[in-house]
Amino acid sequence: MSVGNRIIDTLHKDLLDSASEIGDRVRVKDGQAIAEGFRMFEDRLTSYFTVEENIAQRVRFPFARHRQAHQKMHDQFLSLRDEFAVLRGLWSDDFGEKHSLLMRDRLIRHFTEESAQLKVVLDTHLYDLKPD
Repeated sequence: MSVGNRIIDTLHKDLLDSASEIGDRVRVKDGQAIAEGFRMFEDRLTSYFTVEENIAQRVRFPFARHRQAHQKMHDQFLSLRDEFAVLRGLWSDDFGEKHSLLMRDRLIRHFTEESAQLKVVLDTHLYDLKPD
């Protein structure tokens, strides 16, 4: 799932790890831990969006469409967070598992599909390229 940049690839891994941690918390139905997990996830997601946009600007990648994908993904995660909050641990194991996998799948789809055009540009630059 590499996009050709060490910083972005590391942030991708961190986001996937964070989504997995939320999934673990969902399985034990710990509402407070889930809420904290989503807070940490949102912080990481916001940081990722900023870094990716800064690197894209540095390589002169047109980012407006990608920014829209970020906003849509952010909104989807907030909706999922709110859904878990409203249910207060009263969900089936299947529901929890399905929604936890949706988070991970949404991230992977973004990394592999929506970032594919950025990858083409980043592959022409040093892997260690940093944002300005």
